[in-house]
Amino acid sequence: MTDTIEHRIMMGDEQAFELLYRRYYVRLCAFANKFLNDPYSAEEVVQENFLKLWENRATLRSEGSGKSLLFQGVHNKSLNLLAHQKVVNRYSEMIRTVYAQPEEFDAHDSLMAKELNLRIQTIVNDLAPECKKIFMMSRSVGMKHHEIAEELSISIKTVETQINRALKKLRLELSDYMAILASILFFNA
Repeated sequence: MTDTIEHRIMMGDEQAFELLYRRYYVRLCAFANKFLNDPYSAEEVVQENFLKLWENRATLRSEGSGKSLLFQGVHNKSLNLLAHQKVVNRYSEMIRTVYAQPEEFDAHDSLMAKELNLRIQTIVNDLAPECKKIFMMSRSVGMKHHEIAEELSISIKTVETQINRALKKLRLELSDYMAILASILFFNA
């Protein structure tokens, strides 16, 4: 077995890991940013990828390429994040539609929208305080994840986790309303 950087990392050599990190961090961030078009999210993806590499170092193949493993991991994580953001954006658009001006709906749709709006407000008000605050900063104020993280001095991952919890609760609690919301969106589009 050769003394490759992968082998050294596999054996727990932190200096080898740091060398790999310094060698590829900037390039990986640029690579992730090509997909995400958001430098903060790109950095988060790259950092998570390096963390995963270190945590799973014992399963590395010493003859494998750390570089290709890193780039493949960043590629996959970036695509997963984009897919997740599409889902979040879809639900956000539905919620924004509910908050639209009443004159955009006929009387029946307006009544349903008001009922749904009250239900959403109740669900959001029942969220844990930190979760509610982060969700409202994202959805009502329109702040990006990294802006919320900076303002509250928490990690972007914490922001994402709290927003995901809020959206999960909304999806669960509003499952009966989704058909109504879909009809409002469809017929008023």
